[in-house]
Amino acid sequence: MKNSRVMKYPDMALYQEIIFLDTFYDGRYCVENVISYYEPLIEPKKRGRHYFWTNFQLPYNINKRIAPSMKINGELKEWIKFYNYDFNKYNGKLEKRTLARNMVDYEIGKVILDTAMGILKKQDEKQISLL
Repeated sequence: MKNSRVMKYPDMALYQEIIFLDTFYDGRYCVENVISYYEPLIEPKKRGRHYFWTNFQLPYNINKRIAPSMKINGELKEWIKFYNYDFNKYNGKLEKRTLARNMVDYEIGKVILDTAMGILKKQDEKQISLL
């Protein structure tokens, strides 16, 4: 039976990166991946269509915008509007639709960065917290 989908082996480099950061890195980190077809080997935090591996707590409601549906016809136009970026300017080898589907919403990225920075700033405070 011919399968129309191209199957790929899971990329274990993702887990190498997570294990390395968790073992040797002293700062805050966040590794992201689109939800995979297999159960993750290291438990992530799931937000929207993405997995996140962090060494700090992520807010639960970081994804308030709703990404375009996964359809073929007109999908790229919807992604262009959603991200406010014209993927037609992209000249790389990756398919534009794949690139758009795999991106993390920039608003989620800002929340993650702000959360990590807030944690770093809080560590520098001299005042004792009641919480």
